[in-house]
Amino acid sequence: MPLNMPPLQPVTDILHGVSVTDPYRWLENRNSSQTGDWIADQQQRCDTYFFANPKLGSLSDFVRELLDVDTVEQPTKVGRRYFYRRKKKGREQACIYMRDRLTDKERVIVDPSALGPFASVTLHCIADNGDLIAYGLKHGGERAETIHFIDVETGLTLADRLPSGHARGSAFASDNAGFYYCYEPDTSIEHERYHEIRYHRFGESQHPDQVIFSIARTPRSRVTLCSDSLNLGTIFSHDRGSDLVADFYMASRSAHQHWHPVFFDRDCPVGLFLRNGRMYVQSFENAPNGRIIELNPDGSEGCTIVPEWQSPILSLCLVSNRIYVSYLADLEPVLHCWSLAGEFLETAPTLKGGSFSALPAYGQSSESLFCSYESFTQPPSIFEYDDLRQRFTPWVVNDAVSGVGRYRIQKTSYPSKDGTQIPISIVRLDNDGAVGSRPTILTGYGGFGISMTPRFSTLVTILLKLGATFALSNIRGGSEFGNSWHEAARGRHRQVAYDDFLAAAEWLCANGVTSRETLGIFGGSNSGLLVGVAMTQRPDLFRAVLCIAPLLDMVRYEQLGRTRKSTEEYGSVELEDEFLALYASSPYHRIEEDVNYPSTLFVTGDKDAQCDPAHARKMAARLQDRAAQRNPILVDYSFERGHSAVLPMSMRVEALTRRIAFLCIELGIDIPTGRLHDSSRA
Repeated sequence: MPLNMPPLQPVTDILHGVSVTDPYRWLENRNSSQTGDWIADQQQRCDTYFFANPKLGSLSDFVRELLDVDTVEQPTKVGRRYFYRRKKKGREQACIYMRDRLTDKERVIVDPSALGPFASVTLHCIADNGDLIAYGLKHGGERAETIHFIDVETGLTLADRLPSGHARGSAFASDNAGFYYCYEPDTSIEHERYHEIRYHRFGESQHPDQVIFSIARTPRSRVTLCSDSLNLGTIFSHDRGSDLVADFYMASRSAHQHWHPVFFDRDCPVGLFLRNGRMYVQSFENAPNGRIIELNPDGSEGCTIVPEWQSPILSLCLVSNRIYVSYLADLEPVLHCWSLAGEFLETAPTLKGGSFSALPAYGQSSESLFCSYESFTQPPSIFEYDDLRQRFTPWVVNDAVSGVGRYRIQKTSYPSKDGTQIPISIVRLDNDGAVGSRPTILTGYGGFGISMTPRFSTLVTILLKLGATFALSNIRGGSEFGNSWHEAARGRHRQVAYDDFLAAAEWLCANGVTSRETLGIFGGSNSGLLVGVAMTQRPDLFRAVLCIAPLLDMVRYEQLGRTRKSTEEYGSVELEDEFLALYASSPYHRIEEDVNYPSTLFVTGDKDAQCDPAHARKMAARLQDRAAQRNPILVDYSFERGHSAVLPMSMRVEALTRRIAFLCIELGIDIPTGRLHDSSRA
């Protein structure tokens, strides 16, 4: 422990009769000078580790070459205009553009470079006629954003704005005279007594905006706003015992202060949306995979618009009067199209072997469906769907990375602890035809019903280039094989996901893909928790751990950051059986005094309100301050980093270079000097 660090100040809590000691509770206080000194010491340790490697410069050059490229995101077509975010090569951040589809001329609508060194912007909402846009402005990696408005024709920014907060739905008024919004302030919401929906008339004083809907909060409640050209709707999700249920209220735009209840206490999620004065809801009642139904005016169930299919609904996209519904069948994308009257129109063609996703629209009048496609070998490209010709046309296509080489992709499965077969994808370069054990990086996710499909990663691409193998395991906790795949590892059953991941590591070693001395794992957010559990439950299995923006103290995760609403996924310390499961697997509490844990790099920052950086601070301190710890424990800490990947390009290059360098150093992967794609490995 550094000389200026305080002595241990353990805090002991008694939870359900169990004594739980926390020796680094003081590191939860970011405002203390002691925590500040600790962070400064960690930054110095980290710099010393990386600056000792003379090959960092050549690696940084290659990272920039692959990362700093033209990218386009958030495409939406309204009338004759396309709106999108675009980052051109050499720019620090993406700008918001508008392109006239008749003249094909594009111009910048918002350039964040004039708004601050860490400013980034995203499309938030587009008026029905495309004459106004709302955009979100962030500084650093924070989740909260301010909302600003621009007149598209003149390019002028209106004086009106919404303060820093979290948007829960918004819409321009039909005449563009104002803006409806549901907005959580960027403050501790425990001090706010009510959820509110407000209306702001452009050009008028914003304080106070007109409150058009208000309802009292409960501990886990949330209000969201939805709309169509005729009506406004609000979904109020709230507690009913240990469950979350939803109520729905609606008002006409012409009388937006007069709301009437449509239904109460429906099981969450309901996924409700409005179109042409009619109400549609995504329902899981008597349909585990989900279906779309139309509601009658009294809230009762009307006709089925999209019946339940063999796989769960992954996402919905509403374009004109069509509903595009995406699924995952045998780990491949499927896209069905239905009319709002319940007529099946077509199965849209999709690209296989990767991640094919329908992109959300940012305006009620969006006229085109856009989809993205990426794979292990293909960076994200965007396609626009031509419903007359029933085909996708390239809109923005990124070429495969040049100079990397050919890949060999193996898809197989392995048995988990309980015998369940778990799919795994193994990727390596196949230029020299070499087989046998190589340094390997393994990841997975296993939470929140999120399915892991092949995606492009600059980190993985460079490590593959350097001769490593990459493995992706589809552990339980996702929805790769339906809701049951998620439920098998949710709440107090979460150890199932951890067992699946550990079994993947054991299988890779037993089958000669790699060895324990050359196996690394990485993950962020929920996956950061996954690798934290893996390294503490089986430290003998891994050589290196890259743990990004994690949760690690699962006894106090509900008290740190904006994670209280995650109790549906992880469980709550307030319930004895769920507490016992959380405590049993909590990485922070599983550290033993006499174990030399794998080399670990934690990545976190001050602006992460989702996974509080106190998790990484406390975990790193507890690992470092033991005589048995010989492998390095590092913390790459940034004041601007948060849970959103929106930092300037130069900072992203530096951060990614360090992550790759750490894995190379610890797994024994050579970093050539000079340009990497000129290496003999190519």
